[in-house]
Amino acid sequence: MTGLRKTVIGAVYPLASGVAQFNGAMVRGMTSTSPVDVISWRRMYPPLLHRGQGQDPSGPGAPLPTISFMLDWHDPRTWRRAVERVKEFDADAMILPWLHPVMAPPYRHFLRRAPRGTARVVICHNVLPHESLPGLRHVTGSTLRHADLIVTHAPHQRDELAALGLESVPVLEAFHPRFEAWEFAEPPSESAVADERSRQGDPDLLLLTFGAIRPYKGVDIALEALALVNADVDVRLVVAGRSWGNGAAELQAMARERGLGDRVEIRDRFIPNSEASLLFGAAHASLLPYRSASQSGVVQLSFAYGCPVIATRVGGLPAAVTDGVDGLLCEPNAADVATTIERMAREHASLAAGVRASSEAVSFRRYGELLDDAVGALS
Repeated sequence: MTGLRKTVIGAVYPLASGVAQFNGAMVRGMTSTSPVDVISWRRMYPPLLHRGQGQDPSGPGAPLPTISFMLDWHDPRTWRRAVERVKEFDADAMILPWLHPVMAPPYRHFLRRAPRGTARVVICHNVLPHESLPGLRHVTGSTLRHADLIVTHAPHQRDELAALGLESVPVLEAFHPRFEAWEFAEPPSESAVADERSRQGDPDLLLLTFGAIRPYKGVDIALEALALVNADVDVRLVVAGRSWGNGAAELQAMARERGLGDRVEIRDRFIPNSEASLLFGAAHASLLPYRSASQSGVVQLSFAYGCPVIATRVGGLPAAVTDGVDGLLCEPNAADVATTIERMAREHASLAAGVRASSEAVSFRRYGELLDDAVGALS
């Protein structure tokens, strides 16, 4: 079944986040088969729990349908107006991307007051946050139980939902779709890529660790591994993303202590799409040494730029990376990451060819069709 009218309530450009990129690509994929309305945020988080809502100055990529930036986390009146807009649009499905229990107050309102006949769909990027705090399990379970359908991107998430008492809520086990690079920024020119690699010293292997720097992402494991890599392998690492707390300073100190100062560059700031395009274009491979993960949009962003991936065997990452085809999998410890970096130095050209052979089976258009079929099966 295709062609359902859908309202997506979530962050989109110019809000700067991985989920904003995901939502934009998802909406573009859905509009190829059905009408989509987008309701987004003026203020998405309470300021005491978030360091501010950044914006991406580099441009929205491909166009989206009409967007209403009406929502304010602090103002329940905007939540009510959003539900009225869903009703006026006569949506068959209301789609809510779920990342963190901080969104529970507005999401509970949307789910409990959705218009009759509108399917309530929650896309779980993370069932639970990576940081464990009292009460988050209860808040998550009590909110998501109002959904008619929960969409997951990794096999283990069904067990996480069941552990919250949500085993009776229908689940669509989908996949994290593969981005198209053109959706975010123009691909870098060959000369720009050559210049960036030259600035990095033209190493045999240029690795990129991309995204917000948080403890669970294991950048410290990457530095430990880099110190263990065989000296015959000329490898350099760029860590690009805004750190939480004092993480970047600690990593800089760690790199100096291990004699890696000239082999590691840390860009502790938001990376706009235009700069990300150059970084992925210049990198030979993306490195995700995560300690834990539900899944990761960085894998699909890497693939969008033709960049193979080194990822640890945690959470949903093994479902996203095919070992020996489009990337390499390893254990989340420095010794195994180091060995895998050495293997990537030998095999990155063939793995990049595997990335380029991606299929329509993991497109956002296909993702939208699966969602339509699952919503249709509810009635």
